[in-house]
Amino acid sequence: MEVSGVTPSPLVTEFAAALNPGRALDLACGAGRHARWLAERGWEVTAIDRTPGPGVLVMDLESGAPLPFPPEWFDLVLIIHFLHRPLFAEAKRVTRRGGHVIAAIHTEAKHRFLVAPGELRTFFADWTIVHDREHGGVAETIATKRD
Repeated sequence: MEVSGVTPSPLVTEFAAALNPGRALDLACGAGRHARWLAERGWEVTAIDRTPGPGVLVMDLESGAPLPFPPEWFDLVLIIHFLHRPLFAEAKRVTRRGGHVIAAIHTEAKHRFLVAPGELRTFFADWTIVHDREHGGVAETIATKRD
């Protein structure tokens, strides 16, 4: 899995390719590789990052402020290689029933933003987990909000 750059993660592309386009939220979007890929396929994408960029809503995702969206607004929410644990509750809040969260967080790296082995899936214990894997120093979870 590519961690940075312009190529979107296969975790995102392989899962999202099978979905009908809808509203997507890319949290901590960075350079926007996933937001661009989704938009090119007909998704209405909201991209959030702390760094300004074309089409990016600038927001400090670690501020503790709620995301500025109503409950169940998005069909798909991405949290790729960004860790602020309270953000998982907000991601779940803004995902519609039947919608999905795709998350990939480091378990090993030379920084402090790591989940413990087995931790990522616990944020979605009340959802249906459709993908759960830890490999290469990264935990991956795709979860669907139950109806």
